[in-house]
Amino acid sequence: MAHTCSCHTAAAATKTASPVTAAQTVEEIAHRSPAALDVLKRMGINHCCGGHLTLGEAAAAAGIESGTLLAALDEALATSA
Repeated sequence: MAHTCSCHTAAAATKTASPVTAAQTVEEIAHRSPAALDVLKRMGINHCCGGHLTLGEAAAAAGIESGTLLAALDEALATSA
């Protein structure tokens, strides 16, 4: 019997359709995809202890421009879709 509902397709589209914002938390983004988690790690952002921080706060704490972080996350999420 073939799986005919679109629940998994819709969930995947929802995860990648919206752009990343500075107001989202590190934890939210880390759970979106392994590629996003890789970006956070590469930029020195701790997704475990720093998961409660917004991306803007985490970028500031890591000493990087929030725009740089957001662009890298958007790119990672777009290519992992």
